[in-house]
Amino acid sequence: MRLKHVIGTVLLLLSLAGQAQNDTVLFSARGGFYDDVFSLELFNNHPQNHIRYTINGNRPTAQSPLYEEALVLDERCYSKSDIYTIEDCLETEFFLPDSVRHCIVIRAAVFDENDSCLSQVVTNSYFIHTLGCDTHGLPVVSLCADSLALFDYETGIFVPGIHYVSWNPEFTGNYFQKGREWERLCNVEFYENDNTGINQQAGLRTHGGATRRLQQKNLKIYAREEYGKKRFKHKFFGEIPLASFKHLVLKPFCCSYNLATTSGIQNALSQQVARGLHFDVLADRLTTLYINGEYWGIYAIEETPDERYIEDHYGIDPDEINITKDWRLFDHGDSTNWKNLYSWVQENDLSMEENYALMNEWIDMDNFIDYMVYEIYSCNFDWPGHNVRCWQRGNGKWRWIFFDGDACFLWDVDPFANVVDTTTVRIGSARSTLFYRKLLENAVFLDCFRNRFNELMSSRLQYESIIPYFNRLREIVEPEIPNQCERFCFPPDVARWERDMAHVDYFIRTLNDWMPSELNEFYEHYHTGIGERQFSIQCYPNPSSEAMHLTIETDTFGTNEISIYDLTGRKVFKAPCLLNNGTNEITIHPNLSAGFYVLRIGKLTQKIVKY
Repeated sequence: MRLKHVIGTVLLLLSLAGQAQNDTVLFSARGGFYDDVFSLELFNNHPQNHIRYTINGNRPTAQSPLYEEALVLDERCYSKSDIYTIEDCLETEFFLPDSVRHCIVIRAAVFDENDSCLSQVVTNSYFIHTLGCDTHGLPVVSLCADSLALFDYETGIFVPGIHYVSWNPEFTGNYFQKGREWERLCNVEFYENDNTGINQQAGLRTHGGATRRLQQKNLKIYAREEYGKKRFKHKFFGEIPLASFKHLVLKPFCCSYNLATTSGIQNALSQQVARGLHFDVLADRLTTLYINGEYWGIYAIEETPDERYIEDHYGIDPDEINITKDWRLFDHGDSTNWKNLYSWVQENDLSMEENYALMNEWIDMDNFIDYMVYEIYSCNFDWPGHNVRCWQRGNGKWRWIFFDGDACFLWDVDPFANVVDTTTVRIGSARSTLFYRKLLENAVFLDCFRNRFNELMSSRLQYESIIPYFNRLREIVEPEIPNQCERFCFPPDVARWERDMAHVDYFIRTLNDWMPSELNEFYEHYHTGIGERQFSIQCYPNPSSEAMHLTIETDTFGTNEISIYDLTGRKVFKAPCLLNNGTNEITIHPNLSAGFYVLRIGKLTQKIVKY
C-alpha cells in the first residue's frame, strides 16, 4: 500500500508541470475501497495559493481548515456533523440509532492570499476496511452536498421544513417539492470493488410519490453539462450493455410507503424475472449509500422510466417521444395522440373485428399482452392505478414499461379482479382498467392472452426459473442486512428479514398451484360474455375510524364471507354475509388498529384504511 502511494505521489508531481495556469487540487490517492489507514497528500499548482478542506461533506470555504500536512485517514477524519440525528421524516416514523458507520470524505479547493476560492471543489470518499467500513462485496455510492441544501428549514430537500402542513402530514413537506428549483448540487461517487466507477458533480432531488417522506429517502441524480459532465459514464448494470446514463434513481431498501414487508428484494426480483419478455424493464443494481460520510443503508441504483431511458435503449431523439403515466398524466412530449386513443377506446366496441384491428395499429399488442400477463402473475399490489408508463415514437405504437415492483410477489389479493375493477375505492381504477376491460370483450385478444399466460407459466414463470434470481439476490444482500437493521430498524432485526424472505419464497413457490385455475375461471367468465355476471363493491367512508359501510352489487344469491387482511397477509377480521340478487347494504365494525388493510369478498378485493 505504501509503495503504491509513493508511486502515485511521484506521478502527480510530474503531472503538475503540465498543468494550465488555472489552479486545482490533486489527491495522492483517488477515492474508493482501501484495506488500511494511510496518509493522503494534497497538491496544487501554484505555491502562492493554498488549499482548504472539509471532512463533513460541505464545500470548503475561507473558514475551513487549512491543509498544511498529509492527512492520516483514520477515525479523526470522520465527520462530526451527525446528520443522522436530524429528523428527515415525521417524528413518529423517525428512528435514531446510537451511532452510524462512516466513510472518510475529503473535499478540497484552492484559495488565494485573500481566501477567495480559485478552483472547483474536488471530492474523494474513502472506505477503509480496518475502520469497519465494509460493504460486504456491494458497490458503494457516496453523495456529498452542503448540509443546508439537504436539511435547512426553508431550502433543505430532505426535511419536512417550511412546506410541511400538520393537517396533511403524509403528503406535505419540503421533500415533496418538485422541479429544478428543488434540485441541489451534489458530488456523486460510485465505486466497484476494484475502485472503478464515477466521481462527478450532479443534481440531486427527492423522487417518487409517498416514499419521499420516509426516513430512507428515494433519490434521483441528474448529469448536466452545467455541473461538469453531461452523462454518468460507467457500465453500472451487467445485464445491459449501456455505459452512459443521463438520470439514475437511488431507490431505498424496503422503500414502499404502505408495505409491511422488509425483504427489500421484490423490486429487483420482479425486474430480473421480467427481463426478456416483450416489454421494457429497468436495470438495477444493489448497492450501499453514504451521505456526507455517514452510512445511509442499502439502496438500488436504477434506470428511470423516462425519455432518457428510451433515448438510451432505442436511439430515439427525446423530442420525438411521447410518454404518459398512470393512464392520464402526461410525462413528456405531446399528449394529443394518447388523449385521442383513450377517448376512442372509451367510445368503441373492441369486440368488433375492425376495431380490434385498429387497436393493433395503435398499440404494440404483444407488448401489452406480456405486460398484462406479468403484472397479474406477479400480483402487483400497487397496480394498475399506479406505476404505469407507456410511450410512443411520433405517431408510432404505444408500448408499456414495467417498473417499481416493490409490491410484487407477496400479497393475498385477487389480481384478476384488480385488472377489471371499476370501483372508485382503488385510486383511478375505472380509468386504469379501461384498456383491459374493453380488450377482454374481444375473443381473439382473450385467446391470445390465455395462451400467452399458459405459455409463460410453463416456462419463464415457473418456480424453477424464478428461484435462481431469488437465491442470487439473497446471497448478494444478506451480509449487509445487519447494518441496514442497525441504521434504520427496518428490518427491525435479521430474524424478521429472514421471515419475510421466507414469505416471498413461499409465495413464488405456490403461485403455479393456484394461478392456472384462476386464469381458467377468468377466461371462462369473459369467454361466456362479459357483463353476464356482475359483482362490485364500494366501501365508505374510506378511510374510516369505526364502522364501515359496504354496498355490494351482485346478480347471484348465496352466502359469502367478508374478510380483512393486514399487509402481511394475516386475516384479522371475518364475518359471514348473505347476498341477494341486486344491491346489498352491509355495515361492519372491524376493531382494527390504524393502518392499511385489504378487504375481500369472494374474489373481489379492495384496499381500505383505518385511522
